[in-house]
Formats: sequence, structure tokens, C-alpha cells
Amino acid sequence: MNKEMIVQSKGSESALLELGFAMGQSHTLGVVAGRCSAAQAMALRRLREEKLYKQCCEKWEDFCPAYLKMSRAEADRTIRLLDEFGPAYFQLSQLTRISPEAFRTIAPAVCDGVLHHNGETIELNGENSRRVAAAVAEMRSAMPKKSPGLNRLVRELKEHPRGSDVERRIRSLTECCIAIVAEFDWISREQRSPAARVCLEAALTRLRERISRVAADQTR
Repeated sequence: MNKEMIVQSKGSESALLELGFAMGQSHTLGVVAGRCSAAQAMALRRLREEKLYKQCCEKWEDFCPAYLKMSRAEADRTIRLLDEFGPAYFQLSQLTRISPEAFRTIAPAVCDGVLHHNGETIELNGENSRRVAAAVAEMRSAMPKKSPGLNRLVRELKEHPRGSDVERRIRSLTECCIAIVAEFDWISREQRSPAARVCLEAALTRLRERISRVAADQTR
């Protein structure tokens, strides 16, 4: 089905498909680098989830390179980022380059289009791009780096995948968790900035909930 036939479709589905074409025609939007807008990421997700791409071709993996000018993996990655972080990641990434891993460490400080840092609220807009970049750099520098011991444990876990040696993997995971707890303890004692405290509280809450679920499953 060609583009002229699609333009004849009505309503929001047509608008979404047109956005897909626009994204493909201007790959400088940088979807691969995660620098597309939140609205564009949501459009990608709707194109896939509601199967609107079928107006063009049968398979999503064919639609992505033909009309979005990106691979299915790249499009799916963008959608995963949206599912995990919501619009906040895309709002921030348009102002300063930040990896998903780095965003996870500061995510609690980003809310409703605002970055909270050192008691200040910085709106995520183009006018504040330098302030945002400086604040993010400061927040990231305050986070402790992985210790060599933790890096070794992570490598060991990768070398012994699930099911290969369960008891050994449990021992490695236990050592890894102890090292991680030590890092959290260091942050609790040494880092007093409001942003670091907010990140710490959110991280500990998530970990507590997940460990509690695993523990509860053992008693069933």
C-alpha cells in the first residue's frame, strides 16, 4: 500500500502514520540515540501496539526500516524506554545526552517536566538546557562508581548464566548484593544533597519491594 492510499485514511490513525513517515524522512530526529520527543515515542508505541502499521505492510519488522528508516530493534528500544521511564527520559534527553543507565540513578529527581536539584526546580525546556546539563553532571558525579570487586562479581554472573550452577550463582549473587548494600550505606553516610537522598530513598524502596516479593514466594 503506498503513501497516497494511507493519506486517504481518517482520524488519528492517519495522523499517527503521517508522523511515522515524517520521522522516517527526517532521521536526524535521532530516535536511535533516544533523543526523539516523548510525543514521538508515544506515537511509535501506538503504531506498534494498535498495529496501525498494517495499513502499510503486514509486519512491524518490515514497517520500521521502510517507513521509519530504523530497525525494529531500534524502534522497540525506544518503546521500552518509554514503558520504563515514561516521558521524563525523553524530556531530559532532548536537553542533554544521558544513557538509560545514568537516568535510572537520577529518575526520582525528574517529575512533571521539572528537574529537582539542590533545592531548586529546573524546568525541562530549551532555555534551561545548560542548567539542566550542569545539574545532571553534578548529580551523576555524586554517585559512587562501581567497585572493582562488584565488577568482578558481575562478570562472574555473566560467565555462569541461569541454570548452569544454581548454588554457585546464589553465592555470587549474595556477594554482589552485599557489595551493593555497602555502596548504598556509603551514600547514606556521605551524600547529603537533597537529590541524592531522594534517589536513595526511591532506590531502597524499589529494592525492598522486590526482595519482599521473592521472600514471600518462598513461603508459598
